[in-house]
Amino acid sequence: MTDLHSQTRLGVILPSVNTVVEPWFSQVLPAGITLHASRMFLDNALSSEALERMDREEGMLGMKQILSCRPSSVAYCCTASSIVQGLEYDGHLNACLNQAAGVPAFTATAAIIEALQLMGIRRLSVCSPYSQTIDEAEHHFFKAAGFDILGGAYLGIQDAFDLAKPTASEIVALARKSWTPKSEACLITCLNLNSHEVIQTLEQEFSCPVLTSTQVTLWKLLRSAGRQECIEGFGALLSQY
Repeated sequence: MTDLHSQTRLGVILPSVNTVVEPWFSQVLPAGITLHASRMFLDNALSSEALERMDREEGMLGMKQILSCRPSSVAYCCTASSIVQGLEYDGHLNACLNQAAGVPAFTATAAIIEALQLMGIRRLSVCSPYSQTIDEAEHHFFKAAGFDILGGAYLGIQDAFDLAKPTASEIVALARKSWTPKSEACLITCLNLNSHEVIQTLEQEFSCPVLTSTQVTLWKLLRSAGRQECIEGFGALLSQY
């Protein structure tokens, strides 16, 4: 019988439309680590207003719910909500999450910034499935965080549920469109996108690290929970850091 007290429990707070995080994280987590989720309602119409409303009305409720299962660390799994509200807002949200949690808690964007800094990366090609408006906000966000955006591309998806629809070949094509050899890494954002499926392919093609919202968030959850296991097959970040 499994001893529940010996397990490491990872908590994720998800937008209600997300169909990617729970299946993939649970599939690749090492033995003795389990995933647990709470959800925040998000309108299918992906807009700045809907994302801000989700944060305001449901974010801390999602934290209260996930804390009841006593996780070792908690990830706030929405890249876009921080992007559209800016770097200063993201810092405030991270402070609120940590104060409420009493365990390490972080946004996906904070994890991305940490991973890029750890790997010594400054020059980026950035791509996402988002609309042009959110894509423009994303460039502004990462520039404000100190990164140079040398290339970019977006799919223009405006239905939040449909963010999970692009196939691996479509995501590869998106990354190639954004890529410039002067970049030190390719960043693919959105936690409702199956971007982790293409990391190995793109790292071999670009000869540089490829970071995705899904991969980085899993990495930060593990490390902030005190787990140092490496996971192979999903890029240099999870296998080497």
